[in-house]
Amino acid sequence: MADIVPSWVYPIAGLAALVAVIVAAVRAYLSRRFIRRNEERINSIAFEILRNVLIPNGNGGQIHLNYLLLTERGLLVLDLFDVPGAVFGGDQMFQWTAIGRKLRFTFANPQSILYDRMAAVKMLAGETPVEGRLVFTQRGDFPKGKPKDVLRIDHLNNEFPVIDRSRANVTAAFQEVWQHIKLESKPNLHG
Repeated sequence: MADIVPSWVYPIAGLAALVAVIVAAVRAYLSRRFIRRNEERINSIAFEILRNVLIPNGNGGQIHLNYLLLTERGLLVLDLFDVPGAVFGGDQMFQWTAIGRKLRFTFANPQSILYDRMAAVKMLAGETPVEGRLVFTQRGDFPKGKPKDVLRIDHLNNEFPVIDRSRANVTAAFQEVWQHIKLESKPNLHG
């Protein structure tokens, strides 16, 4: 004989499914808002941006750029990291460590690849100033101090002010180089 399911199970199951859908929707919304806020901060310091592109590396190959920004000061190579928790790293360390509430992991010191990316951009940029930064989201913190060229995204505007789009002629000196880099860049379909 088949077991009969009590009638109260169906409303409880429906309520549990509704709660699960609401939680998933809220998480998706917050995730999109987090990404959008980070993108807005990056956009605020650039007249133009190349995202997720490949450029020649000078050795017959290509190198991936997460972000290349045309700023008032020249070109900025930017790598964005969303590493939660306390991050411990230094200029001379091969591995950096992130310790979060539920997770501890190590990752390769990202400075060397940033410098390789900057060198590739400098080959295309000639005399145009090229800078680079490793930008971490607000979910990460450096309690023992930040290594060279590391910023948190909430401090990005302290070092790179919000641009005044009405002063676009400020970058006129960089336009020829920027157009050349845009021509040399290709979308990274696997990045």
